[in-house]
Amino acid sequence: MPLYFAYGSSLLRSQMERRLMGNKPVTRGYLRGYRLAFMGHSAERKGPVVNLLPDNTRFVPGTLYELNDIMIQYLDRAEACEKGIYQKLEVEVEKDDGSKVKADAYQLVEKDPKFGKPNLGYLMQVKQGYKEWGLPEETLEEALKWSEERSAGS
Repeated sequence: MPLYFAYGSSLLRSQMERRLMGNKPVTRGYLRGYRLAFMGHSAERKGPVVNLLPDNTRFVPGTLYELNDIMIQYLDRAEACEKGIYQKLEVEVEKDDGSKVKADAYQLVEKDPKFGKPNLGYLMQVKQGYKEWGLPEETLEEALKWSEERSAGS
């Protein structure tokens, strides 16, 4: 079964269950070679959303879900892949036990999206997901600060 690497609001188990009933949470994981950034604009989220940016000095904590092919197709639609909003990436994720697996993740497609501060409600959802999985919230705080600094400089 395909694996999905979640790093944003999909960390929330309740959101994943609403979106993809029957999904199977597997374990926490770490995506090396990327950083988190708040960027772009989501009408649904009323502001920037968390995204993956290549950065060899960082890692992104998240979680792995086991999904079936139908769930993956639904997730592609939910992430607006057909509209060119997000693209699916095949990534290598390190599980808590140190083993590495291939998984799908999603990344904004927009060229040079603006950085910024996310809507408070969205940020709280992502933070809750971090708490649910016991992920290091300082990574999220760093992403917020880094994105706000980039926003101020543009």
